[in-house]
Amino acid sequence: MLPADIAEHGRLDLQHEMLKRKRGGLFYAPQAVRKALASREGPQPSILDVGSGSGSWVIDMGRLFPHVEVVGLDLAPANLSSTPPPNCRFECDDANLGLLHYKGCFDIVHASCVAQGITDYRKFMDEVVEILRPGGVFLTVAGDMQIHDENHNMLPLINEGEPGFTYTLRFVHAIRDAMRARGPGVEAYPKIYGWLQEQGNVWESVGQKIIYIPIGPWEDEMSSKDKYISELMRQDFFRMIQSAKPMLLAYGWFNETVDKWSAGTHEEIKTMRNKYYIRWLFTWSVKPGQTL
Repeated sequence: MLPADIAEHGRLDLQHEMLKRKRGGLFYAPQAVRKALASREGPQPSILDVGSGSGSWVIDMGRLFPHVEVVGLDLAPANLSSTPPPNCRFECDDANLGLLHYKGCFDIVHASCVAQGITDYRKFMDEVVEILRPGGVFLTVAGDMQIHDENHNMLPLINEGEPGFTYTLRFVHAIRDAMRARGPGVEAYPKIYGWLQEQGNVWESVGQKIIYIPIGPWEDEMSSKDKYISELMRQDFFRMIQSAKPMLLAYGWFNETVDKWSAGTHEEIKTMRNKYYIRWLFTWSVKPGQTL
C-alpha cells in the first residue's frame, strides 16, 4: 500500500520505537511468548514476522532471544538501519500466496500493521494456526486508519466548507478510500479479535489490548514518557503524509488537491489545533500444547 523505500522504512523504525515505549517491550502476553521460546532439546525455537518492513522488530527480537531463529518476511528487502544479529534472516515473499510450506515451523507469528496488504485475512489466520507449533503464539498489531477525538469517539468525514471540517480528517479518509480500492484488508483489522474467538478451540487463550496515543503532546499533565511517545506519534503522522502521496495520486486525486490536503494536515498536526488520538489494537492468541 505504502512505498517500501528508505524514507518509509525510516518511518516504520520510528513507529517501532513508539510502540515499544508504549507497550513497555516488544510484545504483550510476555509469559506465553517466553514459554513458547524457551530453550529446549527439540527443534530450535523460531519466530516469523509477517510484513517485517524495516526489520526493526526482527532485529530487536533476535537480540532479546539470541537462541531463537527470527525470520522476517516481506515483499521488499528491508532497508536495515543496523546489522542484524546472526540468528536473524530476511526472506522476500508474498504471504498472500500462502504460508503452509512453513507448516509446524514457528513458535511465534507476528503481524504488525499488515492487514491492509492481506487479501483474505481470515484465511491468513487459519494458515497461522497451521504454521505454529503446539504452544505457539500469534501476535498482531494494527494502527486504526481512523481519527478519534479527545473522548475516544471515532470521527466521521466532514466535507470542506461544513462545520467541523479539518484537513486531517479529509486526508485520513482519503487514505482509507485509496486502500479500500486496492483490497478489503483495510476493513479486516478491527475484526481480528472476533475472528480469533470464532476460530474456537484452535486457541487455548485469546486476548486484546486497545490503547489510544495522542497525535502530539496535547494532553494535560503528561509524564515525560507520554510526551515522548505522543511526539513520536506526531512525527510518524508527519512522515505518513509524505508516504501516502503516491497512493492518493494513483487512486485518482489531483496533485494540487493532495498537496493542499497535505499542507493543511501538516499545519493542523504541527500546531495541535485539534485534540486527536490514533487507536492501536493488539491481539494475542496461544495455541494449545507444548513443543518438546
